[in-house]
Amino acid sequence: MTDVVVSIRMPTSLVKELKILSEQNHFKDLSEEIRSVVRVKCLQYIQPNNSKLQKLHEELSQQLVIKKEWERKQQLVEDLKKIVKKLQNEK
Repeated sequence: MTDVVVSIRMPTSLVKELKILSEQNHFKDLSEEIRSVVRVKCLQYIQPNNSKLQKLHEELSQQLVIKKEWERKQQLVEDLKKIVKKLQNEK
């Protein structure tokens, strides 16, 4: 694979924002950040449903975690009720 140099023009303010993002995303320079952005956008364009599916998957995963947590709390409440009832019967 050979590399191709691409030159782009953008406003200084956008360059500043991209530099900040590149630091936050731990890229070594601005070029890596731009390649990453282009790569992500290309994938979204080529496979638009993947992005939607990924979001749906994340939402479902979050809902499962919430449901499991709620069930765990319900079980805890039931267990505590049993303990209280047992203690009351022992008196």
